[in-house]
This record gives sequence, structure tokens and C-alpha cells, in this order.
Amino acid sequence: MADLRELAVFCHKMTNALRAGFDIERALIIMQDDTHGPLGGAIKRTLGKVSRGTALSSAMRPDEEIFTPELVNCVFVTEQTGHIEKAFSRMAVIFDERMTIQRKIRQAALYPSIVLIVFVGALMAVAYVWHFLPQAIAIVAGIILVLVGIIFLRSGGAALSQKSDLAGRFVLGLPVIGKLLKKTELADFASNMSAFYDCGMPVEQGLRYSLKTLRHAALQNKIRRAADWVAEGNPLSDALQMQGIFPHDLINSLRTGEQSGNVSEMLDHIAKYYREDVRHSIDMVFTVIRQ
Repeated sequence: MADLRELAVFCHKMTNALRAGFDIERALIIMQDDTHGPLGGAIKRTLGKVSRGTALSSAMRPDEEIFTPELVNCVFVTEQTGHIEKAFSRMAVIFDERMTIQRKIRQAALYPSIVLIVFVGALMAVAYVWHFLPQAIAIVAGIILVLVGIIFLRSGGAALSQKSDLAGRFVLGLPVIGKLLKKTELADFASNMSAFYDCGMPVEQGLRYSLKTLRHAALQNKIRRAADWVAEGNPLSDALQMQGIFPHDLINSLRTGEQSGNVSEMLDHIAKYYREDVRHSIDMVFTVIRQ
């Protein structure tokens, strides 16, 4: 996937170009001149296909790992209505919000890393002076094991949780980090569903498309079962409630949205709720560590 900042800028510029009256080919020419790296290459390939008469979503599809599946699918749906700029506008907001959360997580992780290094150095110095070096080594070994576990989650463990339901439930059940991962993923899911719904995509289709954007098999299986429920004629709120994905109050908000015709707004509300919760949790952890 391309850098989130590049994707956000690309979507903002595409929105402005299309709203200004440029056709898709001309807008892509402008984007090609302003964008480099993997995203620039993907835009160039897309432009070549569009200039030969290929629909934009079909031209983007081979590079959806760079554009992201949710952007390509939003473009596909809005092509049917002639309002492609809506897809880029909605996804620009989603990419901006996702980038903000990731930046906050990195900033919150920087200070604890520095504190940990200082702590280990001070511990070893005191241990050497006061002759409890074996105990200090044991403590440091425990810290190293924790760090190895984190590295595992960021590499092979994260990949395994995408394929194994059991591994996914284990990762999402981890204290603090597991909850943050789950809330962040649910925020992305709700944002994507809001964008799909706002662009006119049927609910079941939106749920199945969202499977490509979820990163843990445990959540993928729940959404897949929810899509099956919707296919049987059940409303989205009931389908999600049966899977225990969201708390009762958020399900009630979504049900109210279904009754009033404001489903997209309620899904946006759910996404904002989780993002604010993640920000608050990170701030709390950061505050405790600093103290």
C-alpha cells in the first residue's frame, strides 16, 4: 500500500480536479506529474488504461494493493451514479483520520522507548554497584521477551492473525495493545461501510468488500457471517448485533439510523467514537508512563 499521506493528498487533489470540471483522464495526467514512487507508478499505469477506454475502477483494480481495496471499490460504485468525486472525497477523509491515529500511536511510543532504554541502563549500573547483577539480568531478559513479542506481532504474528481465527482472537485479546488494535480496526470498518453506503453500495456487498480491508481473521469471520445475515433479509444492525461486534448503545444508534435513513451518518458516528476512544487510551497510557 502507498503511504497514507500520499493517498490522502492524491484523493484530495482528485476531488478538487473532478469538481473543477476536469475529466478523469486529465485529472490523472495532473496527478501523474505531481506524484512519484509506487503511487506515481500506479497512477501512470491507470492513466494508460483509462486513455484506452477502460473504466477507472477497472484500471485501478490491478494496483489495489497501492490504491487500497476500499478506494477502488468506492470508485467502482460511484461510476454507476456519475459522481466519482464523492468516492475520492470520502476516502480522503478516511485516510486523513487513519494517518492521524497512526501518528499519535508513533508519538506515544517514542517516549516509553526512551524511558525503557534509560531504565535498563540505570538498572544495570545500580546492579553492578550493589551486587544484584543476576536479578537485574533476569529483569532485562523479561523486558527483551516482551520486546520480542511485540516484534513478533508486527511481523509474523500479525500475518498469522490475518489467516488464523485463533491467532487473531489472541492478538485482539491482548491487554492494552490488543484493544487498541481492535478499536482502530473497527473504526476503519465503520468508516469504510459509511463510505460504501454513502456511495450507493448495497449493504451486503459493502460488508463483503470490507473483508479485504480487515487485518484479523477473527473480525473477518464475524463480518462474513454478518454479510450472510444481511443476505437473508436482516438489517445491518441486527446482523452486527448477532456477531457481538459493537456494544449495545452503538447498535441502537445504528438501528436509529436505519429507521431515519441516516445509516451513513451513524456509521461515521461509530467510527469517530472509536477513534476518540483510541486517542483517549493512548493519552492515558502516555500520561501514566510519564508520571
